[in-house]
This record gives sequence, C-alpha cells and structure tokens, in this order.
Amino acid sequence: MPAAADDRQLLEALIGRAARLLPLGLAQLLEADDGELTTVGLSRSARRRLLACAEVARRYQPSTNPSNPITGPSQAMAHLGRMRALDQETLAVLLLDVRLSPISLEIVAMGAVAHVSVEAREVFAPAFALRASSLLLAHNHPSGDAEPSPQDVEFTRAMVEAGRVLRVEVVDHLIVTPRSYYSFRRSGRI
Repeated sequence: MPAAADDRQLLEALIGRAARLLPLGLAQLLEADDGELTTVGLSRSARRRLLACAEVARRYQPSTNPSNPITGPSQAMAHLGRMRALDQETLAVLLLDVRLSPISLEIVAMGAVAHVSVEAREVFAPAFALRASSLLLAHNHPSGDAEPSPQDVEFTRAMVEAGRVLRVEVVDHLIVTPRSYYSFRRSGRI
C-alpha cells in the first residue's frame, strides 16, 4: 500500500468495502474495542484484522523509557506518531523530567477540523499533576501543511512565557502532519 493512501483506502485494504460505510475514522477504529467494532457492524474477521492492526501499532510505539531523553524533535516524534493519523486538530503535551526523559503524553484539547482553543492553565495542569520539569507542546494539522499559522506562533510565544513564569520550560512546539513536522525550536522560534 503506498504511503500516499488516505485513511479510507487503508481501511478498505484491511477490511474491504465495509470501510466506506463506517461512521468512525481510522484513529477511532484503532482505539475501539471488540464491542464497539461489533456495534458499528463489522464482521468477526474484520474486527480481528482491525484489532490486530491496532495492537501492532501500539507495540510499534516506543515506550516512555527513562534512558531515552528527548534531545531533539526526532526523538519527540517517536512518541507522537499517533497524532499523524488524527483527523481532528489535537493539542498534546509530552511531559519531561529533569533529564528530559518522557513521563507521559497527555491530550490537552481537541478542536474542530481547523483549530483548537486552549488556555495556559489547561496546558500546564498535567505538568503540575505529574511533577514534570519541562514539556513539549505538540499539535497536528490534519490539512497536511506543517507551516505554523500566525495563531500557532502567538500561542507558542504565550505558552513559552507562561512556562517561564510557572518554571516549567517549554522545550519545543511541534506541528505534526501525516508526512512531516515543524519544530519551533529548530526554526529558532523558541
């Protein structure tokens, strides 16, 4: 299957024409359990294929290993891979300890197809709850364009400033698309 295939084409390759009738997107289907897949009308064999695919995807995702600090965007992307498939704009924070090792990936907000709205308290609450020393912001652009919008630039500036005040460093902000990503730090904007 070519990398250019969209979610529906991938689903059709897995479960056939039934994919065209499903009310759920790829990410929702991969997170569903057998009961939910039965409810949407999938056959037993289609459910087994989807559940196996979801398990392969989960096992492929790297674990949060304290010996693997986040030293750049490529290491962070290893923890953010699932965001590539989301069809709704989503903001997440990758919480880091004092050695920049991942503690947890937390979804902070989900928005409409084109934008997500969130305040600093929502971004930093998980950091305080899990005693993170720093965090990495990440959100997806379902459109496929990794370039930051003026709102993305302003949001990043505001979160970096809030992090300074709260003493939780924002080490980067990544914009994730199905094929690429944009790093504010690598681009000199943090």
